[in-house]
Amino acid sequence: MYKLDDSIGYKLFQSSRLINNRLNQTFRSNGYPITHEQWQLLSRLFEKDGQSQQSLAALNERDEPSVSRLVANMERSGLVERRPHPTDKRMNLVFLTEESKRMKEDYTASAVQTLEEAARGIDRDELAQCMHTLDRIRRNLS
Repeated sequence: MYKLDDSIGYKLFQSSRLINNRLNQTFRSNGYPITHEQWQLLSRLFEKDGQSQQSLAALNERDEPSVSRLVANMERSGLVERRPHPTDKRMNLVFLTEESKRMKEDYTASAVQTLEEAARGIDRDELAQCMHTLDRIRRNLS
């Protein structure tokens, strides 16, 4: 018999929601002006600054309109800036501001702290197996 509370989708959704809420709470308590969604984009820009919104959407598996809204909000908050693409005038590239670059280590420390709290008491091998399983689920459904 199917039971929602025992389904993998429900457990993944609830776990993700709790991690995202905790990360937002951690950012707020540290006075950081970012959300977990903005953190995802900042993380991609920390890896490679100056990406298109389309690239950020693809990397974060989000639709382009929602990434566009996030980038607009982040631009208003001084986290990123959009600049015209050097060869394709129809496209903008998203760059970190100096403030975001300066805060990279602090933002990252908050994210790491949250993930460590989520994984507290879980054996390293168990966690590695869980990550492997989650990757497989993503591949199965992609």
